[in-house]
Amino acid sequence: MKKIKIVYLVCVFLIAGIDLLLAYGQALIELSDRTTVPLHSLGYQFMGLEGVFKDVHTVGYFTDKDLDKPLAVAQFEQAQYMLVPTVLDLNNTQYHWVIFDCTTPQIAMENIKRLGFTPVKMHNGIILAFNPYGE
Repeated sequence: MKKIKIVYLVCVFLIAGIDLLLAYGQALIELSDRTTVPLHSLGYQFMGLEGVFKDVHTVGYFTDKDLDKPLAVAQFEQAQYMLVPTVLDLNNTQYHWVIFDCTTPQIAMENIKRLGFTPVKMHNGIILAFNPYGE
């Protein structure tokens, strides 16, 4: 019975060690892959907008990106994090200020023109627009 316990413990430690090595290897691969965007850096493109929204409670956030994809959701979450305490209302354009985060700046500009808004600021593909009829 004692030998079975020892064999069992050795197996558990071996499996845990192998799992740890695999996780370490995966982390090294992801760190060396320069095409992977660190999630914390997604919010930097929204820096500077917090000054515009100093006394604004809610701002629209328009995107044509697929929100079923984790990267698009992470970018929205990081935008919200960077602009606290201002609340971002996803895909609602009824506010005076609307952030356009589209797949291309051209698509964002087409939507801004279609809605009759005025582009105010552009930074890293993110466009801030003013809605003259907004709430």
